[in-house]
Amino acid sequence: MEEHILRKKTAVIVMANDFARKNMWDSDYRQEQLFTRDFLAQLYPEWKIELEYPIRNLTVDGRPARGCILDIAIPKERIAIRLNGAYHFTSGRQEIKDEFQKEALQQAGWDVLDFDHFKMINLFKKNKKEETVKLAEGEILKQLGKHSNL
Repeated sequence: MEEHILRKKTAVIVMANDFARKNMWDSDYRQEQLFTRDFLAQLYPEWKIELEYPIRNLTVDGRPARGCILDIAIPKERIAIRLNGAYHFTSGRQEIKDEFQKEALQQAGWDVLDFDHFKMINLFKKNKKEETVKLAEGEILKQLGKHSNL
């Protein structure tokens, strides 16, 4: 019973901070999403950072394209961050699907940043020690630096 009450209080705090989507708690997100969100919130406190942000009505060259759910989005800035784990590199079909999605997002005016598992190994490590945290933050800063509007 006590654990249930504690979970409710924790959920209220998370929702009050406006970090969680309705019916989702921090435990429902991947570790790399939470790490990236928290680090970006420190760098850009004015940003409203959304996790699992749905995008609908995408098009590619005027033709309808499948919508998507962004791992991390900053809607006001039109920044989409995709955290591409190892799964995204398992088949050519998945890579084509990801490129098509990226093109649709860009045509809709989004700046797309891909944080790839094989290029950002420290971000995707499960158990981050102090040294790994600094390396992961460096990886994020490097990716942000590649985009001129940030």
